[in-house]
Amino acid sequence: MYAVLSVTDKTGIVEFGAGLRKLGASLVATSGTAGLLRDAGMDAAVIGDLSGVPEMMGGRVRAFHPSVFGGLLYRRGNASDEAEAHQHGIPRIDVLACNFKDLVADDGIAGALDSIDIGGPAMLRAAAKNFPSVLPVVDPADYGEVLRALGAAGGEVAAVDPAFRRSLAAKAFGRTCAYDRSIQRILDTTGDRE
Repeated sequence: MYAVLSVTDKTGIVEFGAGLRKLGASLVATSGTAGLLRDAGMDAAVIGDLSGVPEMMGGRVRAFHPSVFGGLLYRRGNASDEAEAHQHGIPRIDVLACNFKDLVADDGIAGALDSIDIGGPAMLRAAAKNFPSVLPVVDPADYGEVLRALGAAGGEVAAVDPAFRRSLAAKAFGRTCAYDRSIQRILDTTGDRE
């Protein structure tokens, strides 16, 4: 089991990572989150270790790889998906913790464009789409409940209460929707400040 952690709000992420490790998860994180986990004494690979492709273009490209998105999206128990995952060495990602801040128009359009998170919302949407098999966690306030639910389910996402999994997915899609609205507001209101 892999858990991918990519968070701007790092509240509780060390404790969450430690709890996931106790449940047998291998931690994979974006560089800043991985550094924090390592500083706390945990093994944490960076996403490039999982995909075999380093971060590129100033961090703009790091998560877009079949090893990440395939691991989030493949349907567990689907013979074709399982065979392709095995054939291509795609890991089973069971938990995605991902959050990001709404954008503000302080730096005009150019600054806003540089700050737009593409990979985080895309990973979150992928995990939420596959909520029967993946826990998409967008709110640090949910970390404790996720750990309790996973622990009670013996670390098996499919054994976690379906209503809880669905509620995490709904919250994740709500967050990506709000994030897109923050981008729209900036593009609508920054005028000529390019």
